[in-house]
Amino acid sequence: MNKKFHYALLVLVSLFAINANGAPMAYSVNSDSGNEANEDSLYLIDLSTGIDEKRGKLSTGSPELDPIDTEGMAFAPNGVLWGIDESRQKLFPINTKFGTINFNEMRSLKDFPSKFNDFGMTFSCDNSLYVTSVTTRTLYQLDLEGNSEAIGALGALGVEISAIAAIGSNPTLLYGIQNGNVATPKLYSIDVTTGFATPIGEEGLGNEVGEFNQAGLTFDSDGTLWAITDRRGINGSLEGLRSQIFRINVVTGAATLVSSTSEVGFESLAIGPPTACSITHGTDYEDEFPRIPTLNQTGRLLAIFVLMLAGTVILRRRIS
Repeated sequence: MNKKFHYALLVLVSLFAINANGAPMAYSVNSDSGNEANEDSLYLIDLSTGIDEKRGKLSTGSPELDPIDTEGMAFAPNGVLWGIDESRQKLFPINTKFGTINFNEMRSLKDFPSKFNDFGMTFSCDNSLYVTSVTTRTLYQLDLEGNSEAIGALGALGVEISAIAAIGSNPTLLYGIQNGNVATPKLYSIDVTTGFATPIGEEGLGNEVGEFNQAGLTFDSDGTLWAITDRRGINGSLEGLRSQIFRINVVTGAATLVSSTSEVGFESLAIGPPTACSITHGTDYEDEFPRIPTLNQTGRLLAIFVLMLAGTVILRRRIS
């Protein structure tokens, strides 16, 4: 190999390694932005910078059916992005390219209070769909027809959880963020068999987390837990404060501020299908609802190894 090829390889792998260590891209809906032109739209967000790109208004083609308060969002194992709307009491798949929704695929929720649920939502590796309601303080298992079943007794959570995320299998590990209407909101682990929530750490999310209303929560492919917060109306701000993006330590419960968005009112977050498990391929949705590619830890280590190898080859040639 000649010197030009070595340098080209070095640059290419360097860029690959830098990208591998960057934060992933994620989807969210600004259901509480207060801006009629952009509100209730699907956004693609660079979690490392907070730069958000509008994909499109959540639209069925019939305004009277369009979602108006999407509280939770999550990818199913087959790569389909689903949303849950508090005001419409609907569950629905979302086209990630345009934010469009087929109204024939919207399903009515059953057995939920009609207001103030502040839903948290996540899929697990075995395709189970979990939902939390702030009103009932309860964890539910939901099917894609909207039928729900409470896990444990009503109120078993014992706390208002407005965002949840699952990781792993055998067992499924479930985490949730407490609603922001308390002095010290915390991260909780949630038992998927009893519906009972246990606080993680004594200090809560920490000082880097600004006052917020609801939140969104999701894991990336490396097992990092990410959160986004809705801060509209905080401290009397009429236009609303920009949403903050955090990484959360699942051992200590402490959050680290990473970035802020330019839009306000985000209260859902989804990166990709459940992690630490295989993805089901070959569904009817696979082309229309593409998954977000992210590199895992193995990919990062491979990139670093190739970078070191290329650098060693170039250094030897210079010495010789």
